[in-house]
Amino acid sequence: MAATIKDIARVLNISTSTVSYALNGGPRTVPEGVKARVLATAADLGYRPNRLAKSMVTGKTSTFGIVPPGTSILAAASPYFQIVLNGILSAADEVDHDVLIFTGFRDGNEDRFIDNVLDGRVDGLIFLAPPKGTQIFAHPELTKVPHVMTNCWLDCSVPAINCDNEAGIRDALRYLVELGHREIGMLYGKLDLDDGIQRHAAFMEFMTNAQLPIRAEWIKDGDFTPAGGYTAAYSLLTQDRIPTAVMCCNDEMAVGFVRAAAELKISVPDQISVVGFDDSPMASSVHPTITTMRQPLEEMGRAAVLALSALISGLPVRNQTFSTRLIVRASASRPSEDTKTHD
Repeated sequence: MAATIKDIARVLNISTSTVSYALNGGPRTVPEGVKARVLATAADLGYRPNRLAKSMVTGKTSTFGIVPPGTSILAAASPYFQIVLNGILSAADEVDHDVLIFTGFRDGNEDRFIDNVLDGRVDGLIFLAPPKGTQIFAHPELTKVPHVMTNCWLDCSVPAINCDNEAGIRDALRYLVELGHREIGMLYGKLDLDDGIQRHAAFMEFMTNAQLPIRAEWIKDGDFTPAGGYTAAYSLLTQDRIPTAVMCCNDEMAVGFVRAAAELKISVPDQISVVGFDDSPMASSVHPTITTMRQPLEEMGRAAVLALSALISGLPVRNQTFSTRLIVRASASRPSEDTKTHD
């Protein structure tokens, strides 16, 4: 049978509360000599701390709550979620915390969600790409739980960890223009997510400023998914006239686009160039490999953990915006003169 606090107290002939304070670091102070004896005896007896009991003493659970995007029950399968979560798990392990994923949050059930997160299971929350305009952050009870956001709107009072979406899209389009492209289409993502809004707006602004044609039939909703990219690509690539390049606002849509192009016998990049966004593992696992803008998702996950840890400790936290970087692969090249029409 595992040793208990009572066993340690009996061996040392001290109170169980003193043993608890020594093992848990409070809330009352214990003389260093007594604390050293408690720790040594605990080791000799093979005592293993009970996290639940410790949380009752300290008021801390050593657990972070993670709230995936509330727009899809398949969010956990997305490369975005997996890469961010890798960073979160790594950083949480370094600060000796566990992670609990809340899967039940949807707009409209804010009260039930708040009841769940206030039940003492977590010390704080990380919201991953919450939908634009969600009412959860206006809920008065949420102020009782420290929380941060990733990939979210910039005009919110909640500490935010983001990438520079506008600069990333501008750099991607500038690269295509430098290759010689002037006719460029776009597959955009969910416009209830801030990443989707910013990337869509950045495309429109760049094309306008560069005095390049914006053709509505070349701008398609790809839903930030491979299936959405595939469907959008079929709609775009079966037109009488197609662009020489397409900006896909994430890699998942770019993968769907490349698949559809292959089925239609349209060569990437010989007949149409494709650029993605994120640099997820799938970008380098398809043929041709996809030129993309790297969003440092794992680093952003780590930053979210550090920001949340600081909030829990009562320290000030500032918003952070990470830079993107162009990763050149095989899906983009100079346009050929014979690719501007497709029959």
